[in-house]
Amino acid sequence: MNFDEIIVPEAFLKTRPNPVKTEKVIEFVRRTGHLDEPLTIEKDSKILKDGYRRYIVAKTVKMDKVPVVYEYQK
Repeated sequence: MNFDEIIVPEAFLKTRPNPVKTEKVIEFVRRTGHLDEPLTIEKDSKILKDGYRRYIVAKTVKMDKVPVVYEYQK
């Protein structure tokens, strides 16, 4: 999915992921070229549901596309 299409909820924006863990994920991405897990996105709204740390990492390393799994509204 194109990184720019993802909508981040206000609740995520008010938090700050653990910088040590975030740095480890950044190192992994720089070493391998991809995220360790996909982001979870709500299918219809494109709202981020899980993976805020990976979102931050993708933004930090300037990824254009990120792997996602879709969550469907019930």
